[in-house]
Amino acid sequence: MTGPEIHTEKKLIEALRKSDAAAFDRIFKIYGRRLYYFALGYLKSKPEAEEVVQEVFYKIWKNRESLNPELSFKAYIFKIAYNHIQELFLKLAQERKYLSELVNTSIDFTTEMDEQINYQSLLELVDRLILQLPARQREILIMRKKDGKSVREIAALLNIAPKTVENHITEAIKKIKAGLAGEQLGGLLFFFLFITS
Repeated sequence: MTGPEIHTEKKLIEALRKSDAAAFDRIFKIYGRRLYYFALGYLKSKPEAEEVVQEVFYKIWKNRESLNPELSFKAYIFKIAYNHIQELFLKLAQERKYLSELVNTSIDFTTEMDEQINYQSLLELVDRLILQLPARQREILIMRKKDGKSVREIAALLNIAPKTVENHITEAIKKIKAGLAGEQLGGLLFFFLFITS
């Protein structure tokens, strides 16, 4: 960035610190597209890249009063974007782990099954079955299996009895188990002996 551009950017940051919406719009025009392509390069997903841009500019507006016009705004804004991209990768990894755990606790695998089953299809099926659960069961199952919250924590957050939480989890897992048992994947019909919560 050249001298005059740096000077202009400092003025924009100073104006943004004073909640100047026009300065915010100008900064968005300067960096929005660049951030989008930066995020897209990592995420390979247009909706997720757009989410990164929205999150970055939300944080900039929220923290506008603490911005330092003397520091590199470009470095600051791309650091926020990079951190959010890392968070998304962690979230995706956590979601995949959670689906894998549900599958692994739902199916009594044999070597023959391992060879014939398309594991990715199975993960996608479990995801679809979870989306079909009643809203409260889905919410509690996700809090327990994906977010790793204890039954007591969930009960406190939702203001319900721990036993109610356990009942919802049991029912949700039964429905997923039944859904999986009714599906034929890789030419096999799966019947399940047990499932752990």
